[in-house]
Amino acid sequence: MAKPRLLAAFTLFVAGGCIQFEHGPTTDGPGEPGTTTGEDDEPPPTVDCDPLSQDCPDGQACSLAGDDFVCIEVFVDGAPGDACQAAGECGPGLVCLSAVVLGDCEASSCCSALCEVSDTGAQCGSSSEVCAPVFAGEDVPPMWADYGVCRLPS
Repeated sequence: MAKPRLLAAFTLFVAGGCIQFEHGPTTDGPGEPGTTTGEDDEPPPTVDCDPLSQDCPDGQACSLAGDDFVCIEVFVDGAPGDACQAAGECGPGLVCLSAVVLGDCEASSCCSALCEVSDTGAQCGSSSEVCAPVFAGEDVPPMWADYGVCRLPS
């Protein structure tokens, strides 16, 4: 069974992003550097915002950062199919993905729409793309089960 954290790392690798790994929970608060406590149990992922409803303040977008969905500042308001290099270069409701997993991307990576997996009528930018789960496997937290992204079928 794949762990959500491993799938998040794979997703970020495919998207050309970076992720920092630590062993065990930290002694500091969220977002602060810290030392590990040595415990083997990983804290459950959190959703600080809803990537489907985009409930972040103006100028921000709900995006995957590490293992959690959080509000990030949008530096470039990229549209679907626009070239991007990292999170913050795509508008709300979009993520930056590698061209390898996209149908119509002429750069190394482009903005692609987030979608609702259970919505069978979800439309993606390219007729060759489908709404695929962001995370797959039996260990996916229920709060993430319906989060999808428009991409080529696996």
